[in-house]
Amino acid sequence: MISSNTNGSFYKQCGIGLPEVMITLLLLSSGSLVLTQLQLRNMHAAYESHQASRHALRQGEVIESLWQQRCYLAGLSNAERHSFLKKRYPTLFGDDEQTVMSPSQAWQHHRPMHVDC
Repeated sequence: MISSNTNGSFYKQCGIGLPEVMITLLLLSSGSLVLTQLQLRNMHAAYESHQASRHALRQGEVIESLWQQRCYLAGLSNAERHSFLKKRYPTLFGDDEQTVMSPSQAWQHHRPMHVDC
C-alpha cells in the first residue's frame, strides 16, 4: 500500500514480517524455558535444604535421647549399645562405622562426661 505523508512525498508502508515474529517468539520461548529451569533449580535447592534441616533435627533428637538414656546405655557393652541404637533409630544409623552418626561414633562424640545414675 502506498501512502503520502504531509509534505506530499510517497513512501511504502511496511508491517512486521514473519521472520521478525518468529525471532521474537524464539526469544520469548527460550526466556521462559530459562526461567522455568531456574525455578526448578530453586525448588530442588529448597527441598535439599528442607531434608538437611529435618536430618539435623533428627540428629538432635537422637542426642537428646542418648542423654535421657545415659544410665541404661552406659551399662551396655559396645555391641549391645550398637544393636539397641540401630533398632531404636533404623533410619538414622547406618552400618558404616566411619560415618559421623554411626551408633558407636554417636556415643563416642555425645556421651555424657559423668553418668550420675
